[in-house]
Amino acid sequence: MAVHPGMMIKPELEERGISQKEFSKMLGIQASHMSEVLNGKRSLSAELALKIENAIGIPARILISAQAQYDLEATNTDKTDDQHETVSLTIPVRDHNLLREIVHRFGWACML
Repeated sequence: MAVHPGMMIKPELEERGISQKEFSKMLGIQASHMSEVLNGKRSLSAELALKIENAIGIPARILISAQAQYDLEATNTDKTDDQHETVSLTIPVRDHNLLREIVHRFGWACML
């Protein structure tokens, strides 16, 4: 099951004690726009993903990959609930803590 990137960002903000309103100001976007992204009601753009990477360090390519997979699953009506696809993400060695956190929070990943 694909995870909207907002579900990856939201817990990180909570752990750092950053409110959605503060974060939206840091990124220079409307608070309502940030709320919609964090709650999975709006897609994450590449531009916003880069701003997020600069602000809190979650790699933009991971966020964009998550968004693409989420969009594919949301629009693919031919699959039944018991059919799943595997998506490959490459996370640099320096980001192993992020990989462990993704596995812990979302229950998916394969480390090779």
